[in-house]
Amino acid sequence: MKLAIQGCSHGELDAIYASLLRTEREQSLQIDALLLCGDFQAIRNHSDLHALAVPQKYLRLGDFHSYYSGEKVAPVLTLVIGGNHEASNYMYELYHGGWLAPNIYFLGAAGVVELNGLVVAGISGIYKDKDYKKGRFEKLPYDASTIRSCYHTREFDVARLKAVARKQVDVVMSHDWPNTIEQYGDTKALIRKKPFFKDEIESETLGSPPLMELLQCLKPAFWFSAHLHVKFAALFKHGQASAQKTVRTAAANTNPEALDISLDSDEEEEKEPAPQAAFGNTSASETESKAEQNERSAASSTRFLALHKCLPQTPFLQIIDHPSPHDAELEARKSALNYQQRISPTLRYNKRWLAITRAFHSHFSLQYRQPHLPDPSSAALLDKIEAEERWIEQYCLAQGSTRNSGKRKQDELEGSRAGTPQGTGEGEGVEDLDVYKIQQFVRTAPAPFEPGGLSQAPPAWYTNPQTEAFCHFVGIENKINPRPPQFAPPGFHPPPHFPPQRAGEGFQAPPAHHQDHVQAEEPTADPNALAIDIDDLESDCEQDSDNFQDGGADGGGRSVLTLSEDDELHARWKEGTG
Repeated sequence: MKLAIQGCSHGELDAIYASLLRTEREQSLQIDALLLCGDFQAIRNHSDLHALAVPQKYLRLGDFHSYYSGEKVAPVLTLVIGGNHEASNYMYELYHGGWLAPNIYFLGAAGVVELNGLVVAGISGIYKDKDYKKGRFEKLPYDASTIRSCYHTREFDVARLKAVARKQVDVVMSHDWPNTIEQYGDTKALIRKKPFFKDEIESETLGSPPLMELLQCLKPAFWFSAHLHVKFAALFKHGQASAQKTVRTAAANTNPEALDISLDSDEEEEKEPAPQAAFGNTSASETESKAEQNERSAASSTRFLALHKCLPQTPFLQIIDHPSPHDAELEARKSALNYQQRISPTLRYNKRWLAITRAFHSHFSLQYRQPHLPDPSSAALLDKIEAEERWIEQYCLAQGSTRNSGKRKQDELEGSRAGTPQGTGEGEGVEDLDVYKIQQFVRTAPAPFEPGGLSQAPPAWYTNPQTEAFCHFVGIENKINPRPPQFAPPGFHPPPHFPPQRAGEGFQAPPAHHQDHVQAEEPTADPNALAIDIDDLESDCEQDSDNFQDGGADGGGRSVLTLSEDDELHARWKEGTG
């Protein structure tokens, strides 16, 4: 399965998708899913700008509202986490995760899903010590303090992720960096690119301490981040002494951050332990079973990669070829449709994460202070999680299979199962964990072209049907996004311009807005496509990626959300321009 990873989005969805499609054309490949590592800026209308923490001069709608309204459709399944520059009111609606727009899924404040069987975890926000142990107390309208505290990572969410079994996570997405991860890569090169991080690097205060704890606990094969607007690779070997934290200098003629489209084996890794060898070559035939992948990743190392923000001539996009448990099924579905349309990998809830959500629900606090949380590794809590897993199997899987046996899903188009092979070998009832089956995208706030969409007033409260559906599915109270008792249930209407969502298949562009570049793009058809080279995204000896030149068909004349080096230098990255 081919995955694309992107750093900070900053509302530049058009450029990101255009660059991805250009990469597909130039490299003769098809990307199965896109991972966006925060600062997504899901701004639906002008009111949402009141919930976006950026300097006044950077307040703008961006591209997302076109995908939210249905004017455009994301060409590839996209997984999103939140950063520190978000429309936090909309993210709050989908605290447990949900569709921000068709084909764009938010993992929530913390979440775990299975992408084609690959276990992907995500945690949103950035670390701030004074808010870490607080509850989710923020309410609309946000003030000067809560507009920032609402995106700060909470201990509650880190504890829930720690409770995931160590051998069960393949990929972790975060906006913030794990604290001291820079010590496991080419630290000198990082300081050359970002000299204003030097003091924090030397004092070991750069990044999030809870995320480093999480990295050591989960031991994922990969960890992807953004936030600091720089490309940086590191290799964290688990089980080694702290003496491994040495600055590693790349060979003179080698770019330590150049990553190939495929991954190496651990045998190759042992021969070349330095960061520049962390991503090597392997063939597609070397796909391993999920159990073997997890066992190896848990026992060996985590490959860390941070990427830049979306700008011309910057390393903001990376493609990797990662084996997944259901690669054969995905290929069969593509073949069944003669490769004539894009087929998305399956997206399913992780059963253990659902059990953890139930087990921790009584500890979820909306108060200023978070009550004491159970130790994620305690026997009592683990026993409770096991019991909740059995509940999920009994009430979410077994009954769901009987209830839906032989029936087409409500939002599934007739004939949409044509690409799904029979007898895939997956566990009985596993289809009842399909995200598409439980949560369907519904617009809550108006799009800009609708009544109220041009209002400049602070945003209203919206109860999101997706959050209600998720809570109903797992049998918990909707604490985070309930319907105000004084209001009648709103009448929600399906968004215009696009067909119903297909379970397990890619979204198709709406006929009225069809773009041929999804299948065959002319080389100069999309001015939003940025010039990138996935084989060598950055070369220190040839150019300074932080001082790009904006020009030509691949970026000239575009209005891009940028922050000058002067802005970055005079604002702490944790709360300023990161």
